[in-house]
Amino acid sequence: MFRNLPTFKSLPQAIGLPFLSSQEDAQLKFKSNITGIKRLYGDEVIPVSDVTYWSQYYTLFNSSADVCSLISVQDVRQALTSQPTNLANLILTLSHHLFTLLPSPDFPHSSTVSSQDLTKEALNCLRMLGRILVVIYESEAGSREKKEHGIIEEEESFAQKWLWNKTKVEIERRTSAADLNGNAEQEMDDQFKIEDSDSEGEGEGEDEGGLEDEGARAFKATIGKPAHPLSSKLTTAQDVTNDPLSQPELNQEEQQLEGEQENDYLPCLVERLFSCTVDLLFCAGFTVPDTVRGTNIDEKINYIIWEKGVGSTVSVGSTAELDRNKTEVLRFLLILLSTTIYTAPHALSTTPNLPLQILTHSLERRLVLSLLCSFLNTSLTPLKSSSGISGQLPYNHLISKAAEERRTLVKASMMVLLVALDHRVEGERAMGEGKEENAFRYFISKLHRKEDFSFILEGIINTLQEHNAVANGYLPGSKKPIPYILETYILLWRLVDLNKRFRQYLLDSGKALDIVCYILITCLDLKDDPAHHGLLRLLSYLLQTLSADQAFATSLNQTIRMTIPSRWAVTGTAADFLIVSIYSIATTPGLNPLFPALTISVSNIAPFLVNIGVQASTRLLQLFKAFSAPNFLLADEGHPRLVYYLLETFNSILYFQLNENPNLVYAILRSHQDFQTLATFTLVSGLRDIQRRKALRSAAAEKNANVKPGLRRTPSELDMLAEKAALLGRDPEAEDHELSSPASQRRVLSPTEENPPSAQPLTTPGVTVVSDPLAANIPNQMAASDLPPPPPSAPTSQNISEKARGKMRAVDPEITSPNGVKNDDLPEIPDEELMRVAQAGVGPNGYIPTQEWVSSWQKGLPLDPVLVAISELLPTIQENQQLTGAPSSKVFNILKGVSLSDVLPPAPPIIPRRFQWSPASCVWLTSLLWGDIYISGLTSDGIWRDTTVRLFGVKQAPVKGRSAQVGRFLKTIGVV
Repeated sequence: MFRNLPTFKSLPQAIGLPFLSSQEDAQLKFKSNITGIKRLYGDEVIPVSDVTYWSQYYTLFNSSADVCSLISVQDVRQALTSQPTNLANLILTLSHHLFTLLPSPDFPHSSTVSSQDLTKEALNCLRMLGRILVVIYESEAGSREKKEHGIIEEEESFAQKWLWNKTKVEIERRTSAADLNGNAEQEMDDQFKIEDSDSEGEGEGEDEGGLEDEGARAFKATIGKPAHPLSSKLTTAQDVTNDPLSQPELNQEEQQLEGEQENDYLPCLVERLFSCTVDLLFCAGFTVPDTVRGTNIDEKINYIIWEKGVGSTVSVGSTAELDRNKTEVLRFLLILLSTTIYTAPHALSTTPNLPLQILTHSLERRLVLSLLCSFLNTSLTPLKSSSGISGQLPYNHLISKAAEERRTLVKASMMVLLVALDHRVEGERAMGEGKEENAFRYFISKLHRKEDFSFILEGIINTLQEHNAVANGYLPGSKKPIPYILETYILLWRLVDLNKRFRQYLLDSGKALDIVCYILITCLDLKDDPAHHGLLRLLSYLLQTLSADQAFATSLNQTIRMTIPSRWAVTGTAADFLIVSIYSIATTPGLNPLFPALTISVSNIAPFLVNIGVQASTRLLQLFKAFSAPNFLLADEGHPRLVYYLLETFNSILYFQLNENPNLVYAILRSHQDFQTLATFTLVSGLRDIQRRKALRSAAAEKNANVKPGLRRTPSELDMLAEKAALLGRDPEAEDHELSSPASQRRVLSPTEENPPSAQPLTTPGVTVVSDPLAANIPNQMAASDLPPPPPSAPTSQNISEKARGKMRAVDPEITSPNGVKNDDLPEIPDEELMRVAQAGVGPNGYIPTQEWVSSWQKGLPLDPVLVAISELLPTIQENQQLTGAPSSKVFNILKGVSLSDVLPPAPPIIPRRFQWSPASCVWLTSLLWGDIYISGLTSDGIWRDTTVRLFGVKQAPVKGRSAQVGRFLKTIGVV
């Protein structure tokens, strides 16, 4: 009768009184009393035998948020400075307790004798160690910098003494290996099906290693012997013989040191923590189900793939609790690997990261495959709601907490996987250059089964589809955003770049069009947000990588199958959508770093494009006019290269697809004056045109002074309008008139918004990670003076006809009226004054152009084919129609049937420009990835908050709205 009565809150909860539970009271005392955290950095050296005090650190907390709120970074920093002995004892106590828990027969379940929550204790050990390690890593980076600058003498730091130091011990030699997980002989038949392309046999290898005592048992994951600092790999003769994936570069060890030297030292603490962490990722009952235990119930570590997918046709299953534990362990693993965050960009390639080196170079094959496949499958397995319906619901705010925690696990898995794929050693092969020493890269490159590729591609497309639905759904805000969209795109780029078979599968599957559409839609959605410009640059490089394949370029001639948001929709093929989207991106302020990769992408696909529409043709010529405008051309050393790429695009159309693209050829003829002006471009003529534009702005300023006060424009706004007008290929005065009309009022960017810093994807309000320390060395944005020489078959005066030679540009570059403006219409400006203007710098960066620099790239521009085509076709077209409006059917038919093979110079070979990894681009991508990891840490528990990172900068954006008003009020009354 009383079962269905409603439940009521307790009295303290109902009346809102601050009654605390015993646990909350203990936490409050730990924070405030001298017997708590304050004792750690007090005057007293706390003995290791004081178990009552030390046990608080692994029994008191219920979550990582508790750890971060009760123990601040300043507390740890003060202990490191005032009482380093206490901090060292705390680290050793937590580590020893963790190492003891793992082999305990009761772990991970609660002890039946003492009622201990062993799972909670293990997680608290990880949480506390993570809280301490970030401060130690920060301090170690500071000490390293001081030593480099000679500020302090060489001395052993805290990290070197307690984290990296190896202890000399007596280790008995073993002649036989112990099985690590007790179940290797009964390995599941459906696991580890990653074979070499030359061998379809199963890649099963026996694990080998000897077990240490309980305190050192955690090192078991690295096959039972410490990774010597001079050895990059640890393998056995049996692995080399039986491993069908083995290659000499991956498994051939260097000459081994003498046995006595190998076994004299116990692994350092960080190595043992790393191995214990890996074991926890495969601990039955803790991160994987109890059902995966071996025949020996005490042996609970089983290196089994978590999910069905790559390398496994079965899923071991999981629960919300197991997922939470996996996430906690992965978070600690990221902290272990996070010395990268505290390394300056210039020192990234020379500063060792021992845990990351072990992860990528020292683990045995079976363990690498378990980690790789588990991370990959977890990242790409479709998410499901609590109702069991796969996540394409109109509203996904109502998904269960378990599903939300699953998303967190997916992001953590992706992060660890991408960090492993990103790791490089100085002197090691870069991405895309063949076999890799990094085992994760190596095995990613060896994937070849179509079932695996299908699983990977479907997982990536599902994520991109969900992201597109969130950003462009009919019900804005109805779905939560995908928290790992950046990681998904990085993973796709890694797969395309590292695995040629996957790239070919992507092109053959017919889904390359979907991928490029998702890339372009993401760029268009985020182009106005400076916080996401790092992601946009990544997507531009990914687009360039894909465009280097002929099959990809040919596929762009098809009609788009997926639905494009109405505001971005374009009539025509995928190529039309690509060109119009690139124009939209290029005319957005602040995105100059994207221009080289985007224009290279268009140049790569140009020889294979057919039936380019009117809109795309017009946009392509507008882009050319913008890039060839003097104020843009002379503003930076790399800008002429953009014109070079666009001229290559036009030449490719004229050589290979002339009759198939009448709209583009007609647009070239309409813009003939722009090409002829560029052919006779000089520094003086360019500067004169810039001064003309300034005169127009001055006239606009005078006109602006006579209008209503509310419509007046400041000088900075006028400069911005002039810059935008040049980029759009318009007249500055017309641009100002358009923007000042009441019918077209629009938001005007401030000067700081026009050139925002290159930033990482932003997920935390008010926090921006500025990670581009090498922005001046943008990949593929090389100096214009480094323009490549003409290819062997390029036109020369000896191998072209007399008729064609007469239609090329003149050798004498003198010009007095750029852009069709007569000198009589302009005030006479002496050349000497123009040169003084150049010496003051052109453009926002103050670049100083010279005539020698202009001549170096102007003579190398491939203008001749376009000029020959214009000279040949322009009179014929003008006889039939004025060059205004769309071409008539007669003109259209003329262009479809014309032939220029007898007048054009010989066609150059088609050589696509692939993305080339440089040290600067590698550092940029590392900072992009770790910047997102850093932001994710802030949104969860603030892992790295309040520490000084060195890989990138962190900017706190000003708070706006009601929060800012409250903050100002609290500051006024002295609260903050």
